[in-house]
Amino acid sequence: MEDEVRQDEQDFFDEFYSQVKDLLRDKDEETCYKEMFRILDDQRKGFINNEEMRTLLNKIKQAVEMTDQEVDEVIDYIDKNKDGKVDFTGE
Repeated sequence: MEDEVRQDEQDFFDEFYSQVKDLLRDKDEETCYKEMFRILDDQRKGFINNEEMRTLLNKIKQAVEMTDQEVDEVIDYIDKNKDGKVDFTGE
């Protein structure tokens, strides 16, 4: 069962990476983040709540060698206005 979960996480990471690798070539950092956000915001809400973001990061943390603490730090860092959501309007 654990191997299946790991494979699902790896598949998610591989699919995401395949979508962004060519789109982000030669783009500035802010454009890269906005494009990745656009892909992850599949419901087009304009935001991703922190729990959804935690779920996404947990899916890829093995592939990018993140710890649980680093996942928490990333969420804390990107939720600039501490409203429980990741977006590009409330910076």
